[in-house]
Amino acid sequence: MYDNVSSAAAAGTVASGGTLAATGAQVMWLFLAAFALIAVGTAIARIVPRGKK
Repeated sequence: MYDNVSSAAAAGTVASGGTLAATGAQVMWLFLAAFALIAVGTAIARIVPRGKK
C-alpha cells in the first residue's frame, strides 16, 4: 500500500503542474486583468448618466 509509486508520482505531477501554470503565464494574466478592468470601466462609463450642461 505505501510502496505504490504511481499514486505518489501522480500527486507530484498534479502539484507541479499547478505551480508551473501559475508561474509560467503571469504576464498573460496581467494583460487579461488589465483588459477586464478597462472593460468594466468603459461599461460603467456608458451606464452612468451624464449631467446636462
